[in-house]
Amino acid sequence: MWLVLGETAAEPNLLSMGGAMNEHRRFLELFDALFVSNNKWMEVTPAEKLEWVPLDNPNMKFGDRISTITIKSVYIHTIVGECGWARMLGACKNGATLAPDLAQGKVLTEQLDKSSDLLGDTMRLHRENMKRFGDYDQHCLDKKIRWMDRDWSVMGFLWGIYSHRSYHLGNIDLLLREADAPAPDFFVNFRQVMA
Repeated sequence: MWLVLGETAAEPNLLSMGGAMNEHRRFLELFDALFVSNNKWMEVTPAEKLEWVPLDNPNMKFGDRISTITIKSVYIHTIVGECGWARMLGACKNGATLAPDLAQGKVLTEQLDKSSDLLGDTMRLHRENMKRFGDYDQHCLDKKIRWMDRDWSVMGFLWGIYSHRSYHLGNIDLLLREADAPAPDFFVNFRQVMA
């Protein structure tokens, strides 16, 4: 079971857990590494650039969830989505059609937007999410769900969550560069993993 994240000494050596990692363990390792590397982008973002709007037009939004695209809004959107999914996926029944809980998402978004320790608060939420994801057993991972008019297994959807964070890390990277701030090199800052 996945217990402590973000602390190198406490992370388990997944390769020593009986041969090749299974897909679930590989997801946990890579997703945690992606989250931690994503924070490197946030750490180097100058405070005055967190809410900088590079271009203001009707197309600069992500659906109904982000009406103004900034580094901070994209970062918060990503963790808020993960919090919702971590709770929904574990609790849903096989065959469930899932939808975002917009009310809870709005409350968490507002709390994080006002946070005086955004990176600390999101790390705490990430650790809670990782605990939930790590607690999924094979029965849970095999469940079939429907999200956004597409069918997924829970395990497949976990990779969708990984892709969602990757997609928005690309957005954050581009916004940081457009703000004329140096962005980290991805491969140098991605935690070394043997997945």
